Amino acid sequence: MANQRLHIRLECNEHCHLHLRDSFYPARTENISLGGVLVRFDGSSPGVQIGENCRLLMSGLNDCEYLCEIARVETVHVALRFMGLHITT
Repeated sequence: MANQRLHIRLECNEHCHLHLRDSFYPARTENISLGGVLVRFDGSSPGVQIGENCRLLMSGLNDCEYLCEIARVETVHVALRFMGLHITT
């Protein structure tokens, strides 16, 4: 079966927080592309549903807040589709 991904994925291991409803959940990125990111939680993933909107907060050279949609849910992983980006310096 051919790979049908639109964007190349890059492995990464960065600390982040998923802001879902009124709560923040610590996580780490596993891979990232122009289209989205796969995050891993220390325990099971919070009660999320495919299609639900959330925000992913990442720190680095600039603080980034990605507006996301839940694309896939696994036991400890959540795949997020990027919908927008806000960078603060």
